[in-house]
Amino acid sequence: MNTLLIDIRYGIRMLFRSPGLTAVALLAITLGIGVNTTVFSGVDATLFHPFSFPNRDRLVMLWERNAELGFNRGSVARGNYLDWRNQNQTLEEIVAIGQRSFDLASQGDQPERFSGYEVSPAFFDLLGTHALYGRTFLPDENQPGRNQVIVLKYSLWQSRFGGNPAVVNSTITLNGKDFTIVGVMPEDFNYPFNGGEIWAPLVFDSQASADRTQHFFQAMALMRNGVTIRQASEDLNRIALLLQQQYPETNAGRTVNVVSITDDAVRGSRMYSPLALGAVGFVLLIACANVANLLLVRGASRQKEIAIRLAMGATRWRLMRQLLTESLLLSAIGGALGLLVSVWGIEALSRTIPADFSKFIPGWQHLGIDRTAFFFTLIASVTAGVLFGLVPALQSTRTNFNDALKEGGKGSSGQGSRNRARSVLVVAEMALWLVLLIGAGLMIRSFIELMRADLGVNPDHVLSVQVSLPRERGYDQFDSSIDFYRRLVSGLDALPGVIGAGAIGTLPMGGNDYSRTFDSIGQTVFEQGKQPDINYSPVTPTYFGAVGMRFVKGRGFSDGDGPGTPRVAVVDEAFIQQFMPGKDVLGTQLKERNGGTLEIVGVVGNVMNDDMDERPWARIYVPHAQEPWGAMSIVIRSTTDPLTLAGSVRDEVGAMDKTLPVFRIKPMQQLITDRMSPKRLITILFGVFAIIALLLAAIGIYAVMSYAVSQRTHEIGIRMALGASPGNIFKLILGHGVSLTLMGLGIGLAGAFAMTRVMSGLLFGISINDPLTFVGIPLLLGGVAVLACFVPTRKATRVDPMVALRSE
Repeated sequence: MNTLLIDIRYGIRMLFRSPGLTAVALLAITLGIGVNTTVFSGVDATLFHPFSFPNRDRLVMLWERNAELGFNRGSVARGNYLDWRNQNQTLEEIVAIGQRSFDLASQGDQPERFSGYEVSPAFFDLLGTHALYGRTFLPDENQPGRNQVIVLKYSLWQSRFGGNPAVVNSTITLNGKDFTIVGVMPEDFNYPFNGGEIWAPLVFDSQASADRTQHFFQAMALMRNGVTIRQASEDLNRIALLLQQQYPETNAGRTVNVVSITDDAVRGSRMYSPLALGAVGFVLLIACANVANLLLVRGASRQKEIAIRLAMGATRWRLMRQLLTESLLLSAIGGALGLLVSVWGIEALSRTIPADFSKFIPGWQHLGIDRTAFFFTLIASVTAGVLFGLVPALQSTRTNFNDALKEGGKGSSGQGSRNRARSVLVVAEMALWLVLLIGAGLMIRSFIELMRADLGVNPDHVLSVQVSLPRERGYDQFDSSIDFYRRLVSGLDALPGVIGAGAIGTLPMGGNDYSRTFDSIGQTVFEQGKQPDINYSPVTPTYFGAVGMRFVKGRGFSDGDGPGTPRVAVVDEAFIQQFMPGKDVLGTQLKERNGGTLEIVGVVGNVMNDDMDERPWARIYVPHAQEPWGAMSIVIRSTTDPLTLAGSVRDEVGAMDKTLPVFRIKPMQQLITDRMSPKRLITILFGVFAIIALLLAAIGIYAVMSYAVSQRTHEIGIRMALGASPGNIFKLILGHGVSLTLMGLGIGLAGAFAMTRVMSGLLFGISINDPLTFVGIPLLLGGVAVLACFVPTRKATRVDPMVALRSE
């Protein structure tokens, strides 16, 4: 222990003896460890530990799957859910989860809408969670008449009820009915993780229990102790095969997809996280290579000190331990500073994703520096210290002290190996940086292409709002819904500054699409179990013009397309490409599974899908007057800032029915920007990593070339004394730097070609071998490398041969 303390004290003195080198090395380590801790914290919270449920290792999600139609996460029909629950042999319990909205009445004002869920009474017990105040649901509260109870989310309890525990067992009015608040959940409870703030019991009546056509629910299960996901899957698919035989019209081709609750939740993050971790790993390796080069430079200047210690009897292991102690001190200080940088980095990261979007990312609320992140930083610091300290320690202790102690000696027998080690590190650093920068270049190019892409709509100066007509107040009649939205759109269209208004059932890029199954399209009749589910939405006649969609052929809808007239539809170009390529679709008949028939009367352009990728979704639009929905999204195009219309929209709705809430008020451009957030985040991260790596690489190359010039001063003096011109010296020194650069570029390009294969699913509008990126980035790197070599090279041309030779 005493020897270790001596090594630490000596190491600290050595760090202060070379303040410039220490500062550069600390900068590299701090940046390398800081970005690694930041990204690791984000990945740990959202990928490894998104949930803290006691039962999370046994919790699974159950989805309907149809391999023929290509979907794995289909919502569950009520009849199928009940059969799974009653006939399985591997699960303790299965619960159903359905979305529901709640309108909370306010005194004198329009009510406020809150999103929520209807859940099986065992929902909370399945997760292993308990109420903070009050209780959760009782087993018999899924019966009609006993289901008028709710559990509140902590944030709603704080914002609307002042955090008063006495609210438990009180009664509030939701959707025009009285509900009793029976419990408040803990602050960290947020499941399902998309912003639900109220939970109510789910009730199945006898008719609903037999339904297998409407797929509205999620199903979650708790496996029995000792049961694996594979066993549960085999058990449930055994039931699914029986249901295919019993109900071929609805269940043909439908099986069950069983996936752990964590894997299901992180499926979106999983595609980005490995790339982010790989990128920061490259940054840390570049930092380590940089610091190792700096330590090799310093080790060369300490040859005489090391030779004296060897001559006095110190062993090579003793000297290596001293040098490694200095490296670990450097990494420990850099790790501490990196931890501070990561605190700022996580704060910046958390602000990158909008709150309205981050609530859909499980674990995002847990983002921060915790015990796991602290231990990761500690391990990363120690690993980095060993990585960048081992090679310099080995090289420095190979000094031949007889040569090093000779008066005027210019090196030792280990000089050549040290130069080779520095050159290898520079080449490795260049290769790693090129791989990272090409990845960043592809992401940036992809994001630029996404920003330029044709969205299929014109979101500029468009306000989107949502209105929902509750059935409890008589809006379940077709005529009432048709009349309400016809009058609302007409009233909004007459407002000052409004260019046009319309309504649609599911807003494009809104993340809430609805699909319908079709038995035939024209002459094509689909087999049982292979009927396609196609995105489907009602619209008002003025919607296409208000949202700025492009008409390709045919006509849109008119007031004449109403009840009692032949049902019509407008499809998009993706529909034609998928189902009727090269054919004239106008007049084609579409037959729904429920027996209804539609005639295609028009074709519109494609709209960007919710995943914001290049794959357009086939869509069918129908007149709202022929299929009226109670919940609709309203779009209003104006000549001014669209948010200035929010008050007028509320007034217009309130004049028609003051009990209706207007919610999700947002400019359409902002809604689209939010959908782009994940791609924007990964692009920003790659860009930051690339800039850091560029800085570190430039410093590393400059340091190595400067040291190489200082070591070759005597050689340069002899060459100049023998007649070499400054131009010859310039070519000689610069040629060495260029050769290292070219080797690094060659290795880096090979690595980049391999790395980009895993990025294909993240790119938009460009190929993984984008010529502009693969040509431009190496040229940029080469230019930076030559620039970093230029100053030391120019210094070499100014060497005075008499001064260089005087010591000889």
